[in-house]
Amino acid sequence: MPFHVLLTPVLVFIVVPLLAGVLLRSFLLRRHGVAWVEGVLLPKFAPVTIAALLATLVLIFAFQADNITGRFFHVVLIAVPITLQVYFNAGLAYGLMKWFKVEHSIAALGALIGASNFFELAVATAIALFGPESGAALATVVGVLVEVPVMLSVCAACNHTRHWFPAPLRGAA
Repeated sequence: MPFHVLLTPVLVFIVVPLLAGVLLRSFLLRRHGVAWVEGVLLPKFAPVTIAALLATLVLIFAFQADNITGRFFHVVLIAVPITLQVYFNAGLAYGLMKWFKVEHSIAALGALIGASNFFELAVATAIALFGPESGAALATVVGVLVEVPVMLSVCAACNHTRHWFPAPLRGAA
């Protein structure tokens, strides 16, 4: 595979958005300050970000519906190891945080990060590199399909085991 075939999606899907975000944030911070950006601007985008994520998921599944429904056995073969890996990563992170007596709010975030594989970015890259009907595109779409309910279940487990962790320190500086 030529290097430019890999480099192009990395630039388009990672470098350009990251650079644009850094430049825009720097400009807004200089112009309006941290309080305005974090207290006024960002809260206005909360509904937009949720809608954009849902729209992304709907579009991913809409474009991959034939691929998913036509290859059911492949979907199962991909979904089972991804599910096991995600639960293992989340459980390992959460268990280590408990062992190290970390606050629940940090341990739960660690478990959710362990459960996340950033499949949305992988879908875009796989489709750009291998095409929408490829096995790579199918694997990444199945990853998204698995990741959402698994992360919700990890979140529920973290909420139900909150009592395993020490109470947060109040007023410690």
